[in-house]
Order: sequence, then C-alpha cells, then structure tokens
Amino acid sequence: MRRVVYIGWLFGLLGLAGCGDSLQTLNGMAEAGRVHESAPIVAHVRISIAAPQERVWGFLVDAAGWPKWADQIDSITVDGPLVSGRRFTWKSGGMTIHSQVRMVVAGKALAWTGGALTGKAVHVWRLEANASGGTDVSEDESMEGLLMAQMYSSAKLIEADTAWLEALKKAAERVP
Repeated sequence: MRRVVYIGWLFGLLGLAGCGDSLQTLNGMAEAGRVHESAPIVAHVRISIAAPQERVWGFLVDAAGWPKWADQIDSITVDGPLVSGRRFTWKSGGMTIHSQVRMVVAGKALAWTGGALTGKAVHVWRLEANASGGTDVSEDESMEGLLMAQMYSSAKLIEADTAWLEALKKAAERVP
C-alpha cells in the first residue's frame, strides 16, 4: 500500500513540475516581446487592417473599450490606457484573468502576461504599417499551467485570437 501511495505522490510531483515556466520567466519573455514557443498551447495569427496604424493602436491600448467591439471580452477593470506596468483584470468566456503590461513600444508593440486559475499566458501584439496605408497586426500568445493542455488547445486559442483580430479590424475600419 505504501508503494502505491509513494508512486501516486511521485506522479503528482512530476505533474506539478511540468506546470510550465515561472511567471517571472514569462514576464521576461513578454518584456522581450516574445511568447513561450515550447508551451503546450501556442497561437500565431495575423491580419491586415485598412486603417492607419495610429487608429489601430488606439483601439488596442484603450482596454476599457474592448468590450464595446470585442464580443469575447465580457468586462474589464483598468485604470487608464495600457502602459508598461499597468495591471488590469478582465473576463473572457466567464473566466477572470489578471494581467500586467510588460512591454510597450508606442504605436508598434504591446505585451502582457496574465493568469487565471492554474494557467499562465504571454500575449504579444505587433503593428506595422503596410504599403497600402493600412496596418498589419500580428498577435502571438502562449498558455501553460497545470492541466491547461487538457482543458484548452492551440487550435482553440488560434480561433479565439483570430476572432479578436477580426473584431479589431471591424472596429478600426468602421471609424472614419
């Protein structure tokens, strides 16, 4: 019986050891503008928006306005625009997520880390003016943590991030 308990504890500890990198490590990745490529859940999506970079950036850093144009954002609590160090709490799909902005390159790049339940994520956005006067936006995200791969998948994350980009495109192109 003791052997069974010992093996159970061993597998439990091994499972916890595989919960992903520390938040400090993920914060460093976000500050460098990159996601955790070897995380169990990773998404890279891109879209072209027929709107100037400044307009697209305005929608992105006005987090308080996200629920107005992004259906997947239920609510958000944030004190002002997204600037480096800013903390914000938001709900998406009924899940409360606590995030902190880790990197801002005005008009060009934004990254934050966040956590919900046992999950941790790195989220990186990049904006670049394109030849047609619009903006190419890339959104990269990685997620990890205890049981995350069992509860979510890269395919679902790609779908969610694509929907967010499409909502951003619709909002930015609608405004004159």
